[in-house]
Amino acid sequence: MAKKKVKLTKAEKRRRAMEERARAKQDIREHPVLFGTYVVLRVLVVAVMVLQALNQEWYDVFLCFLTLALFLIPSFVERRLHIDVPNTLEVIILLFIFSAEILGEISEYYLRFPFWDTALHTLNGFLMAAIGIAMVDILNRSRKFRVRLSPAFVAVVAFCFSMTIGVLWEFFEYGMDTFFSMDMQKDTWVHVVNSVDLNPEGRNKAVQLIIESVVVNGEAWPGYLDIGLHDTMKDLLVNFVGAVVFSLIGMLYIMGRGRGKFAPRFIPRLKERELPAPQEEEGPNLLTPVSLENPEEAQGPELFDIYTPDGRPTGRTAPRGAALGEKERRLGAHVYLYDGQGRFLLQKRAENKKFHPGEWEVTMGHVLAGESTAECVLREAKEELGLALPLENLVKIYRWYEKGTQMLTDVFFACIDPPEGGFTLQKEEVAETKWAAKAEMLAFVRGLGGRTPDYTDTVCRYIQDCIGGEGDAPPAP
Repeated sequence: MAKKKVKLTKAEKRRRAMEERARAKQDIREHPVLFGTYVVLRVLVVAVMVLQALNQEWYDVFLCFLTLALFLIPSFVERRLHIDVPNTLEVIILLFIFSAEILGEISEYYLRFPFWDTALHTLNGFLMAAIGIAMVDILNRSRKFRVRLSPAFVAVVAFCFSMTIGVLWEFFEYGMDTFFSMDMQKDTWVHVVNSVDLNPEGRNKAVQLIIESVVVNGEAWPGYLDIGLHDTMKDLLVNFVGAVVFSLIGMLYIMGRGRGKFAPRFIPRLKERELPAPQEEEGPNLLTPVSLENPEEAQGPELFDIYTPDGRPTGRTAPRGAALGEKERRLGAHVYLYDGQGRFLLQKRAENKKFHPGEWEVTMGHVLAGESTAECVLREAKEELGLALPLENLVKIYRWYEKGTQMLTDVFFACIDPPEGGFTLQKEEVAETKWAAKAEMLAFVRGLGGRTPDYTDTVCRYIQDCIGGEGDAPPAP
């Protein structure tokens, strides 16, 4: 039976819209170079498109439309695939597209500057190796996968990925030249030929022939015109150079587990706050990895990512219970669950819990390695309550910098549709649940121990301003 979609109140919709606008403005303030690059390049492309339309150069107009569409790729990757593209990489990708389509094709830089095509293919090999490193490293660090590839093997995979992309591009150029009578694989004048067929003795030994003149259709040529072979091989060779360079850089980056400032500028990572909700578990299939270890060994200890005090990932992990350095932090997550009537869900901690047994609390948890705070919330709701919480219902309102606990805790609110059969409790974690009215919840939050006044004020203000429900709030003490 399909679940009803939870309707948000007008206050919640306004709050989310304000958050989106504030986030966009903050991104512009924090990344002015990236924003400026987008604006300048798009203005230039539009100007070229208008000029070429006035000249009735419709193919060039098409290239301008294509360029504007390609400019959307980094944004698509970030929003749809939830992958953070570093600003340096994003700027280079935009400049690469502009240089290839607008400068290379329309302004004919490929003909005016012989090195132009070579430079772009070298850069392509470099960038594709960075993307290859990112794809494997994301899987390597995910808690959902048991396979852990060595840095050298990751570098080999990244190199192969980069070279494969280079080969596919050469296939594309050959296809365009063959079927659409284009000249993407630029021709080369050849003045020396080495060939076994020219051996007068018929032996398998190449004979060198210096070409002094060639006549085609009565017209003298300065040499033999090679049709794309030299251009293709040169492109693959410089792609090889770029791929090797960044594969080695990426290998050192993984070996140092995030240390250094150069490689992270080019390696995309999963977005910390926007991972999609985990899907329902399915039965094993052909793609399900088979572990050679026993279940206890395969599971291993719980690992946590380590962050700096201001929330930047260090690239290192630590097992549960490990002592952290003075400037090291772990992530946690709190989520306040409420329904369409404005009632809040509270859960009682199991009596066997080490900390605060038998006390009423909200849903919370520690963020595991390879996990975001949003994904942590979805996992905890599923494990402790049997609740499939939609990602789009999550609203993050606050990051709590806990002093003395070395924790950074993200605080979320989520409107839920209570399951018809009730919650399925994880008895090791949750003894029972209950609903609290809005006024009762405000009093509960103000009475929570261990929270800072800033935490309490922020949560209560959100409950008062954005959550509908019955009951007046008691006056703040």
